[in-house]
Amino acid sequence: MYKILKAEMLADKIYLMDVEAPRIAKACQPGEFVIVKMDDRGERIPLTICDYDREKGSISIVFQTVGASTEKMGGLKTGDSFEDVVGPLGNASEFVHDDIEELKKKKYLFVAGGVGTAPVYPQVRWMKEHGIDVDVIMGAKTKDLLILEDAMREQAGNLYVTTDDGSYERKGLVTEVIKDLVQNQGKKYDVCVAIGPMIMMKFTCLVTKELGIPTV
Repeated sequence: MYKILKAEMLADKIYLMDVEAPRIAKACQPGEFVIVKMDDRGERIPLTICDYDREKGSISIVFQTVGASTEKMGGLKTGDSFEDVVGPLGNASEFVHDDIEELKKKKYLFVAGGVGTAPVYPQVRWMKEHGIDVDVIMGAKTKDLLILEDAMREQAGNLYVTTDDGSYERKGLVTEVIKDLVQNQGKKYDVCVAIGPMIMMKFTCLVTKELGIPTV
């Protein structure tokens, strides 16, 4: 059993949980994920490792309720447990294996849309831990749907927040912020990493292609 050390709602239908998983916390890297199962009849649900505390032996997961299983999971409280948590799975972010001194010569831009902020966060944290400042754009439909803003602000060199309806910070799409940073503010980026809704990633790639920025 894997005990839930903390459970909180970040925004409407978006939850964060800290889970006791020492082996996973010790080995995981940014970009990897776990598969959780609530009980012996539960669905296997893949979730990005949003954060980890190697000393405490815990990992953080963020999920949005979209069906019966995640709705049930949203009802779990601090002190409850998952029957299974398997991981770390998948591939770590490409830059984890790069030479640190070479990485420091590059300028990274991370673009996070909605719940995509959860997998962007550990990558930005890793960058800061290795002495690399990165720029981050966070976008959401409204202020109420923004997540992890304070945590991201602590890790990012520069954080730019935008909302579709203008209810907080800038008004507009993340693509408009990318154009503003490059075309109006003279920023230069060697790599862009974008995570979010498919349509957001599509248009981000179209903009970065136009601007000549290689994008993951």
